[in-house]
Amino acid sequence: MASNWRDRLLPASFRGVPFWVDQAKTPVGQKGQLHEYPQRDQPFFERLGQQAKIHDLTAFIVGADCLEQRDNLLKALEQGSGELVHPWLGRMQVKVGECDMTQTRQDGGLVTFNLKFYPDELLQFPKAVVDTREQLQVASSKLLDASVGRFDEAMALVNQARVSVENLRKGITLAYHVIEQELQPLIETYATVYALVRTVKEFPRQLSAAVKGVLGEFKGVVGEVRGLVGDVRGLKDFAVQGYRGMLADLSKQVEEAKSLDTSQLTIGKDSAAASQATVNLIQDAMLVQISQLVSMIPVATPPVKLATTPSLAQQAQQPVQRADVPVVDDVLALRDSLNEVIWQAALKADSVHYQALNSVRQTLVQHLNAVASTGVRLIDLTPKSNLPALVVAYQNFGDATRVGEVVQRNRISHPGFIPPVPLQISRE
Repeated sequence: MASNWRDRLLPASFRGVPFWVDQAKTPVGQKGQLHEYPQRDQPFFERLGQQAKIHDLTAFIVGADCLEQRDNLLKALEQGSGELVHPWLGRMQVKVGECDMTQTRQDGGLVTFNLKFYPDELLQFPKAVVDTREQLQVASSKLLDASVGRFDEAMALVNQARVSVENLRKGITLAYHVIEQELQPLIETYATVYALVRTVKEFPRQLSAAVKGVLGEFKGVVGEVRGLVGDVRGLKDFAVQGYRGMLADLSKQVEEAKSLDTSQLTIGKDSAAASQATVNLIQDAMLVQISQLVSMIPVATPPVKLATTPSLAQQAQQPVQRADVPVVDDVLALRDSLNEVIWQAALKADSVHYQALNSVRQTLVQHLNAVASTGVRLIDLTPKSNLPALVVAYQNFGDATRVGEVVQRNRISHPGFIPPVPLQISRE
């Protein structure tokens, strides 16, 4: 049974202040411009969009306490915006426009209002956001300075005459392997592990100066990096590899930094101290480099949705370009592994170095959260039969060129033959 229209009426109010409504008027339809020309009988109406939903209400307040109700309504109207309960249209967010209040001596106990409300839509204007990339660059520079200072202070307490060259070599062999893999510009100065050992034993400040010179310093402008993380590894890598390549490379570097948690040398007090100081310096250098590279990962811009699907002929001439966006699961996995590595490094840090590490950790998490917020999730897919990877990519994405993504993410050995097993692919 259909409900009665009286049962569907709502008690009118604005910001919780009730009133009565005699009449409500709202423009509907389209606004536009009518073009008429001489000697032409057919005018042309140019559409300019929908009419603005402006609500004109003829309202009143009546009763022995009408003055108190009037004051409450005036106070609510002075707020400028709020929730309007329209008797016929329901609840809506509005802004207060030009209103009139009428009180007469003859109509005692009655206050009438002509209320005008405008729609309170969210403004589609740019808004200020935190520049997490710049914050991460500043934090990584402070960590580099703190790391160099900690190394110099630790080596100043070491009796160099009691440092065994062979024991020191055993203690920093793993660190030298990391230098070969990830800090290759240092290899030009320290071609062998013994060259690094001699520098640590005789001229430790040269090593800290070399590390600082290689990593360089960020200067204000996003992406402007000196030293190792300039055009060599950074924006160039991102332009070539995109999000997927950068995240894979960073995950590898995080594992290298995790392997440098402690020195494996326990023989000889001074040799062990020098070895641990060197390992700490190289681990901090890796964290600085990772932070600088992470700061170069941009937050993806939301793509513009197409109103209609282009025709096949149009796509043949101008293919639809898909925006490169990160996979949320990969970004969050990198965030968690970085968080764990920095926490472990902070356990062996003094108060000053702990603050630098904690600052980098917080800004890393903040920036990677911002990157992940614009990414896509992974979904599970199981083919119904044995299919080539090319067919799987086309069936699920409508784009056969994404076959490489299916093959690499699922480590498929034979792309021409995918058995019906669960696969992980990114959501469109």
